[in-house]
Formats: sequence, C-alpha cells, structure tokens
Amino acid sequence: MRLEDASVLLVDDEPLLLDMLREFFEHFGIRVFCAGDGVQALQVLAAERIDLVIADIRMPEMDGITLLKKIKAGGSHTPSLIFITGFADIGVRDAYDLGAEALLEKPIEWDGMIEVARRSLSEPWERWEKQENLPASPVLRRSFRSLSSAFEEHQIAFGRGGFCIENTEFLEPGPVHIALHFVADDYVLVGQGVIRWLADNQMGVELTHVAEKSRARAVKLTEKASSFIPRTTKSDYQTLAA
Repeated sequence: MRLEDASVLLVDDEPLLLDMLREFFEHFGIRVFCAGDGVQALQVLAAERIDLVIADIRMPEMDGITLLKKIKAGGSHTPSLIFITGFADIGVRDAYDLGAEALLEKPIEWDGMIEVARRSLSEPWERWEKQENLPASPVLRRSFRSLSSAFEEHQIAFGRGGFCIENTEFLEPGPVHIALHFVADDYVLVGQGVIRWLADNQMGVELTHVAEKSRARAVKLTEKASSFIPRTTKSDYQTLAA
C-alpha cells in the first residue's frame, strides 16, 4: 500500500508534537486521525479502518506497549505500528518482538520517519525488491541441514520483517549481506539486512532486500509471524516451508 493511500493514527499525549505530526502527514495528502493516549486510540480503531499507528510509548491512561498488545489481540485487520519515544522505555529487541515495525527516538528525524512509514505499509515482495550498494559490509553466511532442523534446534527464528540467529560470526550492528543455506531444502536465502540488536550471543536482523530467486520462499517463512523480529531463536513461532 502507498503511504498516500493509507489511514494513519497518531497517538501522543504531547499536544504540540501531535499537531506537528498531523501537519507533517497531512502535507502528503494522508488521511490522519489523532489520539492523546491508548484508550482514545482504541476508540478510533474501533470506528475506523487504520493502516498504520504511530504511537508514543509513555502516555497516561494506556501506554503504547499496552496499546500494541491490545491491537495484536484484536480483530482480523491489524495495522502496522511504529513506536516513538524520548525515554528508554523499551529496548529495540523487545519492541520488534512485540510486533512493532520500528522504534524511533525523539527528537524526530522527519525524513527517516516518512521512509520507515512507507516501508511499514509495503508488502514484503515490494519492501525487499530494492538492492543497496553495500561493498564494505560483512557477510552473514550460515549453512543448516534443513529448515526443519534449524527450527527444531533453535538455530534461527523468523518474524515478519527478519530473523533472530546466533551471533557466531561476532558481527556488529549495521548493514550485512546475507547468505543462509538450507541444504536439504535446496534453498538459499540471499539478500541484505541490518543487524538491529545484539544480546545473549544472538542478533536480530531486519531483511531489507531479498534476491528474486529467494523471495517467494522468504515470504512464506515470514508472513504468519506476529513478531517483526523474534527476541530469541527459541521463539514459539516456527514455520516449516511447504
């Protein structure tokens, strides 16, 4: 979906920032709704079909984390959600695991926000189509006996936007090339990504590009996940590719 065709719900208890956000998105011709806290946001969500929620975390009545949990537990239509925060309320690892598409810090970088919003609304085959020029970036290269063994042995776990994997290469946060070979399945996930977090000898990788030959299988591996990136390879969500 194009951002210009979307309905966006902005949730923040700072009236001045809420007005700035509203004016910013309306400048692009976007249909915008506003709420001052999570309770008001749920009222809007009950009355309107919203495609993207951009929510502060620390708010009265109902905070952004509780709002996200209620959205995920709701009906069949689940909007994408981006967190914005001026405090260390939640780490990137937990935000992605809960299902947020991104965690943006205040003060807001407007160009970065619009780019994240566009990516959050795009389908995986659109989001993963563009290849970046990353000549000096390291390669995350791994070989597994099969998809099923990798899941059963907790070597990898997929979310909607990427995967959690053991950090055996001791890579650092930032862009990477990706080459994951699942031998028995004759499948190689080739693409690019960004290491978003490192913890407990694991890392969360957001997929930013998937090669055309790998893309259809990657969509199947990720489409039913509730997390954007799981916080651990022992995630309950494991999809076996057909």
